[in-house]
Amino acid sequence: MFTLLKQETMKAWKQNRVYIWAIIAFVLPIITLTSFVPMASQASAYGSLGGSSIIITIGMLVLTALSFTQEFTFGTIRPLLSRQYSRLQIFLAKIITVIVEYFLLIVFSLAGTAIGRLIFRAMHDGSTEKLYTTYYTSLDWKSFLFALLMSFVGSLFLMAIVLLVSNIAKSSAAAISLGIVMSVATSILSAVTSSLIQLWAPLKWNPLTVQNVVSYYSGTSDFNKSIHSYFGAGSWVLFVVYGAYVLVMYALAYWVFNRRSV
Repeated sequence: MFTLLKQETMKAWKQNRVYIWAIIAFVLPIITLTSFVPMASQASAYGSLGGSSIIITIGMLVLTALSFTQEFTFGTIRPLLSRQYSRLQIFLAKIITVIVEYFLLIVFSLAGTAIGRLIFRAMHDGSTEKLYTTYYTSLDWKSFLFALLMSFVGSLFLMAIVLLVSNIAKSSAAAISLGIVMSVATSILSAVTSSLIQLWAPLKWNPLTVQNVVSYYSGTSDFNKSIHSYFGAGSWVLFVVYGAYVLVMYALAYWVFNRRSV
């Protein structure tokens, strides 16, 4: 399994150019925070990692789709399956590699955001601006990192959709397009389905609404109260339901991958 993971890492580096995504995720927040974001908006810009959060999302979807579709496009799936690895091992190795790539992009984005923040503070650290600079660039690292974690947890569902579509349609373009639409329109679709809840209350547990709430979960008592008020259950129930949705989606993706002809 270690050899398989090593091979997937080499593919991600040489074939899928993950380092290009990492460089963009690192440089973008430095440029954005120091040149385009005004002082009053600095703190809010940290939440989007200086604009690189969209790079992370798109990069994750692209790398997820390519890791599977390219095997069949280039015909490398046959020699891969002719070795001692099962399809389940290959499937898991690819998912693990994509998750590692996701965290790699987050680390580079965090580094770029931190450097951009420090440069901005240094640029506006004059005696007349120091007080305002400190106020507008303050950052609660605990809440900030927790929000990133919840964003990753919410992204697991989008990854599963991309995996499923890329194996069904055999097209990375279709999978990436659907994943991007889902990542952008999830909150919109969730709002649309909220109107249907009036017709049938259990619709509030649809995967889009659950995924959207999990992605923005803050862990505060007020947020937990709002979850209980809306769903009629504790936050732990919400996460159990979301986990079930994610497991079903990955199971379906693996089922399709396992039945694909080579």
